[in-house]
Amino acid sequence: MSRRSLKAELLEQRLSQNLFTAQCVKEGEAEAAKQLSIPLFDVMQLAGKKLFQWVTEHFEHTANILVAVGTGNNGGDGYIAARLLLEHGYNVRLASIDPTRTLNGDAAQALSMWISAGGEVATLKLSELNQADLIVDGLLGTGLKGPVKSSYGSIIKTINQTSAHVLSIDIPSGLDADSGAILDVCIEADTTITFVGIKTGLVTGFGRQISGELIFEPLNIGERFNQITEPAARLIAHADFAPLLQRAQNSHKGNNGKLLCIGGNNGMAGAIRLCAEAALRSGTGLVKVFCHPNSTAAIMHGRAELMVTSEDLSQLLEWADCVVFGPGVGQDSWSLEIFSQLFTYISHHDKPLIIDADGLNLLSKQPRKLALSFLIMSPHSAEAARLLNTDVDSVERDRYAAASALAETYAASCILKGAGSIVHNSQGAFVCANGNPGMSTAGMGDVLTGILGSLAAQGMSAADTSLYGTCVHSAAADLVAENYGQRGMIASDLFDYLRRLVN
Repeated sequence: MSRRSLKAELLEQRLSQNLFTAQCVKEGEAEAAKQLSIPLFDVMQLAGKKLFQWVTEHFEHTANILVAVGTGNNGGDGYIAARLLLEHGYNVRLASIDPTRTLNGDAAQALSMWISAGGEVATLKLSELNQADLIVDGLLGTGLKGPVKSSYGSIIKTINQTSAHVLSIDIPSGLDADSGAILDVCIEADTTITFVGIKTGLVTGFGRQISGELIFEPLNIGERFNQITEPAARLIAHADFAPLLQRAQNSHKGNNGKLLCIGGNNGMAGAIRLCAEAALRSGTGLVKVFCHPNSTAAIMHGRAELMVTSEDLSQLLEWADCVVFGPGVGQDSWSLEIFSQLFTYISHHDKPLIIDADGLNLLSKQPRKLALSFLIMSPHSAEAARLLNTDVDSVERDRYAAASALAETYAASCILKGAGSIVHNSQGAFVCANGNPGMSTAGMGDVLTGILGSLAAQGMSAADTSLYGTCVHSAAADLVAENYGQRGMIASDLFDYLRRLVN
């Protein structure tokens, strides 16, 4: 295998990988149903049936079930589910935020069927929420954009304080379906069943946290819906990739990539050490580290395979197939000099470059498009805010927009790290389905940077590197959590699992 043949090939695309905006789902659902000659009320009935089936699989007849509805189609789904539960002998009660409100269309028909089955519509009272074992959240749907009204807000806050299991219909009430931002206050669901198309806001940032277990139901129109609509992003996991190609029997270290890792300022040797070792464990043939003179011994200790130096940066840049810049580099006079040397070289040599950590902070002070054919940036939200001259809250309110702006501003493939890391590259926007809260620990980003540098040095394209690298890194962390738990996970725990996954 030649060094330049390394690729990350995706397996066949699934319906559950596509992510859509709320408006796209609304319009596409109607058109798909029309093309299939399926009345939209039949689609609503199937949604209610899916909710009913989930409840019957998880709760006994004796459970105290409260279906809380608003005035939209989410409420219609709730009426249908409640009717089916009532007809099957379940202890179910339905309460509305506004029982006097006249419903329209399919929701009105669903209400009529609930009444005909002997159901009643009570007023949703705060005092009764604590009595429920299961609360079905049908209060607000995907069309919500502004702040949640106070009448809904008090209900939502009380639901979040109960011990009941909360099942959200389509989306947790109060969540922006597109961005995943919380619109003042939001239901914290234990389970969310979303229909027809997965909404972009459910899988990243706050949305990933408060959706709980996410279940997707295409409702018999999913295939046609996907044929006629364009996804805004795709949900991707390590399991979606075919295995990397095996190496040729006569391969040698020189054609398995030469990576230069720049960082490790005085007192910050650990970051670049983690980065460089991650690169070795990801299959790089040769890894050199350029660091502060006071850091060389600490980086070399216990890992003889690393070549470490603090001299002749220009020669190292010429030697490398790919350059990583940032882990532990700091922001003092030494780091500024290295930053200047690197970017002077890069401006005349189009070579793959990975920037992370303080490399991004240095770049934010001198923002520029680097005009490279291969550039990957991997900021967390605070680094992204500096790069975009904004604040962390603005980044987290719309992570998709932030990732897109970074990719455009710096002409780079961007990995916006966090819950549901977003990869924005030449192929579009992707959300990593792997990962867990145990990754919130020092050095985890440095390991990702080393993986990215390794794949790039071995010849993988920028788009493939950003996608596969993000997923394999998070998948390794998931294996650590599966075997040992999330608490206490440290960055170097990933190495053995990373090595297993790339093979």
